[in-house]
Amino acid sequence: MDKEKWEYVKVLIASLVAVIVVLSFYLYKSRLHIERISYKLTVAHKQISELKNLETINRKQKLAIDRLTLKTEDLSKRLSRVESLSEEVRILTEKSLGKKIAYTNRTYALASRGYDLPSDSIDARLSEIEQNINFRENELNSLKVQLENAYEEKISIPHGMPAIGRVSSGFGWRGREFHTGVDIPLRIGTPISATASGYVSYVGWKYGYGLVIILDHRYGFSTWYAHLARAIVRVGEKVEKGQIIGYSGATGNVTGPHLHYEVRINGDPVDPKEYL
Repeated sequence: MDKEKWEYVKVLIASLVAVIVVLSFYLYKSRLHIERISYKLTVAHKQISELKNLETINRKQKLAIDRLTLKTEDLSKRLSRVESLSEEVRILTEKSLGKKIAYTNRTYALASRGYDLPSDSIDARLSEIEQNINFRENELNSLKVQLENAYEEKISIPHGMPAIGRVSSGFGWRGREFHTGVDIPLRIGTPISATASGYVSYVGWKYGYGLVIILDHRYGFSTWYAHLARAIVRVGEKVEKGQIIGYSGATGNVTGPHLHYEVRINGDPVDPKEYL
């Protein structure tokens, strides 16, 4: 090989070496770049997995929050019903006792979105409140039934005077005649009130009684209001205790204006003094 060719070969070899070195450098840089990309892809994949886990957790938490919110709203509605029931019981108690009573409304703290508590802790608190509400509601319903019965008995059994006045003649024998009620002297036109709630069973004239109103009540009770000047109720009409049913007069066998008042049980006259 001549010198000129050898020089050409050396240049060619040197060029190949340079190319190999350059290629090796670029391959090294490419490998580093690929490794960086691979690392970033691994990190990105990990972040995507974490995001998916967070999304699953958030979805579960949202479902739990929605469930707790619905339960809280339901308990709030039930609590409102219990408070209304409690108010009904208070009114019935006052009616039964005939006087105002001190009243304190019991309240419960319900869970909300603002609670910074674990879901199971909120569940436990809501369950406790629900048990308290159930107990209170059952207690109030039972008490309401008892009070309604007691109040119904109170207003259905004759009690009190049918008009403001004094008894001039009592129940019992007067000589050879048995007096089946009490007499209350009144000015003609004095309002006469029902002494118990009930229904009007008779309005009209009876021998000796003049114009009379008969009211039927529960438990076999009835009340008679005689010698009236005027009646303002009709047969079949429901009347409440204390309602004005007519006005006193002097009709029938009388020596002066007065009200003849009777209380009967299952049709038999009893002494009204026990119910005045």
